[in-house]
Amino acid sequence: MTSRHVVRFNRRREVALLMTSPLRIIAGSVVLASLAAFILVPATGSAQDKVDAAALYKARCLMCHAANGDGKAKNASFADGVWVHGNSPAEIAAVIRDGVKGTAMLPFKSKLNDAEVDALAKYVRAFDKSLK
Repeated sequence: MTSRHVVRFNRRREVALLMTSPLRIIAGSVVLASLAAFILVPATGSAQDKVDAAALYKARCLMCHAANGDGKAKNASFADGVWVHGNSPAEIAAVIRDGVKGTAMLPFKSKLNDAEVDALAKYVRAFDKSLK
C-alpha cells in the first residue's frame, strides 16, 4: 500500500513524499518536519507582500520626510515631484540602502533587508501623484 504525504513549504511550493509502509510514514514525517525547519524555499514576491511599508515608513522615515511625504528640509519631499537621485523604484531603493553622502540621508542597508528596502521605495514613490 502506498500513501502520499504532502508537506507545504509556502503558498506556492509543496513536496510530495510517497511512503510504502506505516513505519516509513512515521519516520518520513519526522525527517521532513526536521528538514522543513532548516530549508528555506523562496516564494516569488511573497516576502515583499508581507512587508508593512506604511509601518516601516512611520518608524524610519516619518521624522525627516513627514507623514504625507512632504518633508520641509532640502530634498526631503517626495510629493513635490523633484527627485534629485532618480524616481525609479531601483534608484529610490539605492538611496535608501546606501544613503546620500553629505546629507542627512543615512544608509539603511544594515537596518533593513532587501524586501523592506524595495517596499519602502515603492511606498515613498506613491507620494508623488505625477508618477504612475
